[in-house]
Amino acid sequence: MKCEECGRFMEADEARELNGKQLCEDCYIDAMTPVKTCDPWATYTASRLEDQELSSRQEAILACIDEKGGATLSELLAATGLSEKDFLREFAALRHMEVAAAAQQADNNKVFVRFEKKD
Repeated sequence: MKCEECGRFMEADEARELNGKQLCEDCYIDAMTPVKTCDPWATYTASRLEDQELSSRQEAILACIDEKGGATLSELLAATGLSEKDFLREFAALRHMEVAAAAQQADNNKVFVRFEKKD
């Protein structure tokens, strides 16, 4: 059997049904727990942690942002080797910790930058 989202093959008993689609476990979990960069409670909690340890993936994202002074999604994916899905999960955590943010440029392109606190 083939996952209707990612196309990966799976055993019939491993399939999960969601909205009429047969999904593998990974796609089912992704669909049930979408990435939310704008989550007030997650931001409140994460931004107040005394120790904010970053993963190697998060450090790579920040290194690219710092190197370029702001980076596009395609630049970040190329620099980190992450898939878009994995990048968005890592970025959401950085956003909740108030370490990185996304900004709209004049040409309507999105650029990822360091978070600026407005006190």
